[in-house]
Amino acid sequence: MPLKLMVKETVSQTDSLIIKLFEILMKKLGDTLLLVESYEGWDGSNVRIIVRVKNDEIIEKIFDAIEKVEREYGTAGKIIPDIVTPDEP
Repeated sequence: MPLKLMVKETVSQTDSLIIKLFEILMKKLGDTLLLVESYEGWDGSNVRIIVRVKNDEIIEKIFDAIEKVEREYGTAGKIIPDIVTPDEP
């Protein structure tokens, strides 16, 4: 799987959490995972996760990964995901 990491500005604490989240999601989702990026959503979301297929099992795996990262770093509620498929806006 090709991988691209791009830093546009200073890396924030949230960015560091997103990097750790990406590592876990790669293991949990494999080829289903397409993109994880910092994001400023209209609904307060701060990380966009694009997956090939979005179903209850995938969403549960994503939230499990988020919980693991937040628990490890003591940052409960810091990661607010926007989970979409490539065909969603």
